[in-house]
Amino acid sequence: MRARVDDPGQSVAGPRPILSSDGRAPPPPSRTEATLETELYEQLQAALGATYRIVRELGGGGMSRVFLAEDLALHRDVVIKVLHPELAAGVNAERFNREVLLSARLQHPHIVPVLSAGEIDGLPYYVMPFVKGESLRDRIAAGPLSIAAVVGILGDVAKALGYAHGESVVHRDIKPDNILLSGGAATVADFGIAKALSSARHQETGEALTSLGMSLGTPAYMAPEQVAGDPGTDHRADIYSLGCVAYEMLTGKSPFAGKSPQQMLAAQVMETPAAVSQHRAGVPPALAGLVMRCLEKEPSRRPQSAQEVASALETTGAYEVLSPARGAWGRRGAVIALGGLALVGAVTVVAYRVLRAPVAASGAINLAVAPFEVLDPQLALWKEGMVDVLSRNLDGAGPIRALSPSVTIKRWEGRAERAAAIAFGKRVGAQIVMYGQLQSAGRDLVSARVWIVDTDRDAPPAEIEVRDSVARMDRVSDSLSVRSLAAIGRTRTIGAAQLASLGSSSLPAIRAFLHGAQFFRRAQWDSAAVALREAVSIDSTFGIAYAMLGEAYGWTGGGDTERQWQAFGSAGAQIRPGLSPHDSLTLAAVSHYAQWNKRGPTSNAEIQNAFAAAAAVTQQYPDDAPAWYLFGDMRFHHDRAITEREALGLFDRAIRADSDFAPAYIHAIELAYRNGAAAGEHYANAYLSRAPASFTKSSIALAGDMSSGRLRGAPLAALLDTLNPLVGGSAFTAMRRLPDSAEATMAIARAGEKRNPGGGMRSARSRVADVLAFRGHISEAWRVGLESPTYSLAEIAALGLIPGDSAARVLGPWVKRRDDASFFALPALAAARDTAQLNRLAVGAERFAKTDTSVRTRAMLGYFAASARAYSALARGDSNVATQLFDRLDDSTVTLPVDQFIRARLVARTDAKRALGMLSRMSLNVDLLYVARELERGRLAEKLGDREQAVDAYAYVAAAWRNTDSPMLRDAVKESTSALSRLDADGKLRASLTSIQR
Repeated sequence: MRARVDDPGQSVAGPRPILSSDGRAPPPPSRTEATLETELYEQLQAALGATYRIVRELGGGGMSRVFLAEDLALHRDVVIKVLHPELAAGVNAERFNREVLLSARLQHPHIVPVLSAGEIDGLPYYVMPFVKGESLRDRIAAGPLSIAAVVGILGDVAKALGYAHGESVVHRDIKPDNILLSGGAATVADFGIAKALSSARHQETGEALTSLGMSLGTPAYMAPEQVAGDPGTDHRADIYSLGCVAYEMLTGKSPFAGKSPQQMLAAQVMETPAAVSQHRAGVPPALAGLVMRCLEKEPSRRPQSAQEVASALETTGAYEVLSPARGAWGRRGAVIALGGLALVGAVTVVAYRVLRAPVAASGAINLAVAPFEVLDPQLALWKEGMVDVLSRNLDGAGPIRALSPSVTIKRWEGRAERAAAIAFGKRVGAQIVMYGQLQSAGRDLVSARVWIVDTDRDAPPAEIEVRDSVARMDRVSDSLSVRSLAAIGRTRTIGAAQLASLGSSSLPAIRAFLHGAQFFRRAQWDSAAVALREAVSIDSTFGIAYAMLGEAYGWTGGGDTERQWQAFGSAGAQIRPGLSPHDSLTLAAVSHYAQWNKRGPTSNAEIQNAFAAAAAVTQQYPDDAPAWYLFGDMRFHHDRAITEREALGLFDRAIRADSDFAPAYIHAIELAYRNGAAAGEHYANAYLSRAPASFTKSSIALAGDMSSGRLRGAPLAALLDTLNPLVGGSAFTAMRRLPDSAEATMAIARAGEKRNPGGGMRSARSRVADVLAFRGHISEAWRVGLESPTYSLAEIAALGLIPGDSAARVLGPWVKRRDDASFFALPALAAARDTAQLNRLAVGAERFAKTDTSVRTRAMLGYFAASARAYSALARGDSNVATQLFDRLDDSTVTLPVDQFIRARLVARTDAKRALGMLSRMSLNVDLLYVARELERGRLAEKLGDREQAVDAYAYVAAAWRNTDSPMLRDAVKESTSALSRLDADGKLRASLTSIQR
């Protein structure tokens, strides 16, 4: 009998393989509950069957039961909410319907609209679109949100409230349950429902609804005037509720958490909540102050409108201000800025100030600079180059906010004339449009003319002309910027605005940067790096050039190269007054990124600050493709909480902003192949039509040819025999998530093994072992992995796919290697129940950690010791202790797929929803456990009633392991196939999940 690691869902007696189902089902509902559910379901389907097909019940809120349905006419998902019978009693359905339809006129991007309303057997209902994602309540359940997330969500909700209040609609029940999160944005549901319910009942019966959670609101979020039943309650009650929601997002609990509903109502009227700072350090003071203002008991002391809240949020710091004593700062946290140059240690403070700048304040003036009309080929660089320079110069000058050059270059149509400029301004949402013309004006002279159109005024454009030497285009752009600002100021209030700066006063450096930016946009990494190196060699203070150079190095060197991090560090050192807000935030993001890499395991705050600063750029410049790309690239590589769909969504935002921005496609291709060949090829073809010849283009073309089946047989074999390893490696990366029957990645891996003699052979063979394990060829994967050690060996042992004693005998001695392979042995020792060896390893690692002088090594040893103790608990069958120990592993130091997988399975015993979230996170390791995670994800999703996620996961398992040689994995394929027959018999859901949606 083979010994294996315990199934976390089982007791010690009678262990099962970790991949087997637990066979347990939740207890059925009582007969009364089941009867009531069936009756309402059947009533609903019978009454609405001509219009909607009821799919399933999603659950319920305080006022209603919620059903997912398909709109039969438009083939879209909708949500139908049916009021609870006890709430519907005494409510005039006709009046309720009229009141709801009054709210249906609300049309706003952050409001979930009401589509229709009616009544079924006396129960009022209303219909809304189905929003894919999660509620804010679900997000808060995982703990307090990041500052950036809080600011973004509050901003969206405040904008929704501002619009609704302007239409005389007050929500009256703002709470996390009614705020839905999808696609990086927040939307508010149930607008006007509480008001409609209250009016319909009060008008007919003469009594007000006072039950908790009904028309007056929800106790934890009710304004004092609502609690008191003040007939003068107005829109400012929503602002108080928004303050309660903000407080909970920041601290993880509502202002008066822990009280009974009755005590909570009294507290809303009489008690002042503790300051946000008492529960959470590092919240920007402006944000904490705004939240407490919203929570003022007296409505007149709160912000008087939601627009005021939204404006304050746009100038509020979007990420934490770290105290000098936090993390590994030590005494270096007290670094100050000298002579206006922000040192790297103070980047957070500088970026915080940038986020408070007036650029995004209410009343901002959006400005778009169109590509110049160039009449002399020698000036061709400046067609787009002038857009870049003028946009950066004017961005942040008082209320002026310049649109991303990538947007204006992409969307400009027509010639340099007023009509085209006005139409362009309407398309991109710009109040001011600048368009221009460059031509020679004699020997070595250039004439630069700019016309400035105010799209809100019926007036001729202001005209500016500057003449100067062709060798002084820097002076030309500066003159145009100053005179344009003066012209705008004659019709718009811009205050004492100051010009920002591109970050260099050297024309040769600027020229080299513009060349590099154009190469980068086309994914010509080597050419971009050459041009950008020239820019920073000419001007060593050119921060934005360093930032782009770091991104280019990430591709030319295969990612994470020392040159990349040095360039990012140099970029951060150039944060200083006078830069545009866009560039200041970008430099802050890459600086934190570099500091995170430099400081290692002790600097998790740095990576979070990098994410927050990058997110802030996308918030202030939502149509900036490079900003979305940078944010997506950072999170793709280093955010352990992001899902693959979320990561793809970030790259999709870049593509939507500028479909010609080639870098945004590369990781998107890799992520899309997870959803099948057609999805991957869609992105691949879009990239190939935009990128010039390069090794990346060649590799993506190869991936498309192999995944589509256009290249097979003898032609494929001939190509692989002569394949450039760089092209093959890139094609492999693009397709590595594809569970195709032809196993294309296996062919590339084997070709790489043949063409990598000498020192490259070990890594090539390790790749072969990983792909073999990924596709379920366990016997060969084990043999190859022993020859060239790979982490797949640990996964094979952990899943019990070979006898535990055999795994321990082979891998056990590897703990003495004192390298990454030492970790491979722990699951094998646990499978063999060798608790003595595991405990000795833990003690030894702890002893060495105390004396090692390297921070990184101490962190690694500490993780190794903690992991060994967790596996020891698992080996002796103590599931409770094992759960605690695995849950405490610090994955900011080391992230091992096996540890994370076992942790999720242990957590699933008591919290299936949390475990499902853990298993849904993106993994950069595409190996055996990548598929095993999908199996567990499918099981948990099905258990929780998430049919879409379950079908997605089961379909992947069935495809990836269809050719497996392992009896256990064949059983997993049968299980998945059976589940698909049960959940998606007609295959329609699978088809929708793999279709191209953007």
